[in-house]
Amino acid sequence: MARKSLREQSLEQALQQMERDKARLERRLAGLEEKLSTTLDGTGLRLWQLEVPSGKLTIFNYRWGRMLGYQPGELNAHFDVWREHLHPEDRDEVLANLNDHLEGRTEVYQVVHRMLARDGSITWVADRGRVVERDEHGNALRLLGTHTDISHEKDYESRLNALASTDALTGLANRQAINSWHQRPLADDSALIFIDLDGFKQVNDQFGHRAGDEVLVLVAHGLNDELHRLGIHHHLSARFGGDEFLFQLPRMSLPRVEHVARRWLERFTHPLEISGGLGRIGLSIGICFGRDADNRFGLALEQADQAMYRVKHHGKHGFRVHAPVKYSSGEYQACEYQTGEYQASNLVAPGSRLPSWLHPEPAPTSKPAPLSQQAPAPRPASQSPPRQQAATAGTESVGTKPVDAKPADAKPADTERGDSVSADSESADARAKEER
Repeated sequence: MARKSLREQSLEQALQQMERDKARLERRLAGLEEKLSTTLDGTGLRLWQLEVPSGKLTIFNYRWGRMLGYQPGELNAHFDVWREHLHPEDRDEVLANLNDHLEGRTEVYQVVHRMLARDGSITWVADRGRVVERDEHGNALRLLGTHTDISHEKDYESRLNALASTDALTGLANRQAINSWHQRPLADDSALIFIDLDGFKQVNDQFGHRAGDEVLVLVAHGLNDELHRLGIHHHLSARFGGDEFLFQLPRMSLPRVEHVARRWLERFTHPLEISGGLGRIGLSIGICFGRDADNRFGLALEQADQAMYRVKHHGKHGFRVHAPVKYSSGEYQACEYQTGEYQASNLVAPGSRLPSWLHPEPAPTSKPAPLSQQAPAPRPASQSPPRQQAATAGTESVGTKPVDAKPADAKPADTERGDSVSADSESADARAKEER
């Protein structure tokens, strides 16, 4: 066997040394990659590289698709696949930001967006990258960057915002949340409802503030529970302050919102069981539609508040709908539901000019009202006034006992209801006196 020349031996030794150096470098590189992956994983960063011409996407320290709930090999690492998993509401903004950076209009690609996971859930991602290689024409070849799963941070932020905008006692929205409602116009068919409790101060004075808090919680739950029973779920509810509540109900008609108000009133007709006994409260409800307030939330809130105070001044535990129907007198007509029956407002207007919904039928009651409380039936135009009939007959009937007719100079009781005494009726009284 021929002995190797010194030159060959030297080359062989150099080759072996190179192999040892290569192995050492590979071990060192593996150790650095492991340290980098551990560091990146600890910070939640995912290191990615996009080869722009081919669209190949590589994530170095994380299996592609795992963040979105896919198993290895189920999802190809490609730009088109990544684009398909962008949230539809964020897709245009994300692609516009990426395109601006690829074309050199921005120094860095940076955007926070959502991605859709396999199960339909949402993953929030903070994406940041920079072009690291371009060709001789300035076209981007490679883009290197990181993305971070910030879903936990977003969830924490959402909970903080919820705490800041939620009433701690009732769980409803608070005044801070109501301030955000002002920023959106009120739809024509949205009803803004302002509610103030009747008798709440008496409950507080009698049973204490803890019992008052119980009442507020029970009322908040009861109001929302009635809405859910009626199939109304997409609404806004808030505690305006103290014993006042505010509701915004979408897609409402007048009969529908009146039905809601009746259900609320019926629910709180009975006393509430609280610590120390039974607390009796009522609801004064003011309602205004967006179309009746130029779609301005602030104006609708003011009108609903005024309507609520009108209920307060007319017996409480009822509701009133703000209706801007103006007449020549400059007065407005409104609709009021009070203590179990409809009552027309005390503003006078020609009946022929009123919308049909301003003439509601009386709400059904469990038993008819006493005759003494029933309104008199309307009198045909051809029929004589009651005073004239009594004069002609010579007596007025009260129960079953006849009573002598009153003299002509006495004040007729019917005039208090707006009936007038004509000259004919006075002459009829005189004739009756002569006959007697």
